[in-house]
Amino acid sequence: MAAETQYTMNTGMVTVSTANSLLDGTGSLGTVLTAASNGTLIKTVTIKAQVSTTQGMVRLFLTFNNGEVTVTKLIREVEIPAVTKSAADPAFETVVPLNFCLKSGWILKASTEKAESFNVIAEGQNWAYYTSSVRTDTTKYTAYNNAASIATANTNLDGTGIMSSVLASSGTNVQGIVIKSIQNTTAGMVRLFLYDGTNTKLFREVSVEAVTKSSTASAFQREVRFDEGFALKSGWEIRVSTEKAETFKVISESLDLSYPA
Repeated sequence: MAAETQYTMNTGMVTVSTANSLLDGTGSLGTVLTAASNGTLIKTVTIKAQVSTTQGMVRLFLTFNNGEVTVTKLIREVEIPAVTKSAADPAFETVVPLNFCLKSGWILKASTEKAESFNVIAEGQNWAYYTSSVRTDTTKYTAYNNAASIATANTNLDGTGIMSSVLASSGTNVQGIVIKSIQNTTAGMVRLFLYDGTNTKLFREVSVEAVTKSSTASAFQREVRFDEGFALKSGWEIRVSTEKAETFKVISESLDLSYPA
């Protein structure tokens, strides 16, 4: 019998060189990679300068349709140091271990703070299933992402007040939650809650540090990772709030499970 899970390497790349200082997903962006039909695991992102660099930033974004409009959310900022290349000295390069499961149709994009040329290369892996002889006990995984914006202050820990839904489960294995500010932050808190359709309970608190962003310093970011995955029941949601009236983009990463008929 052929292998039931089939993997296909999926590499994407783009060169970005137009200055874009914006963190809200507007301005000049380059398309790095689009996820495949069952989703794509983006293992690493390599950022390689073609020129000498000054202090700045390369930013990674996710673009997707939320059912009504196409939106773009910041997921990662990578600080670029000043490096003078020469015949004996290489231009700047770094490898970002992203390890992010990207939902089908979602797009990884990139921008540069300074008008300097960078090659942005994503190392991806698609997965599919051998349909003619898959056992009925084979688990099939499909990448599922969602995203939310929060900006309204909510000091409550009892599940009341303003919050946003970052993941609505149909029976999913939650891999992680990315919390990314797009502005300066003061010391505060981002809170994750579980909603079962009736009750909302505090699940995690993420301390937010005071960070002053600039063209050379990234805004606050934190990831909540579930190394073995967190099994979230169908119909439940993960909701999110912010202690301070500061804007955060919150992106969920999960795997839906299904079985052949």
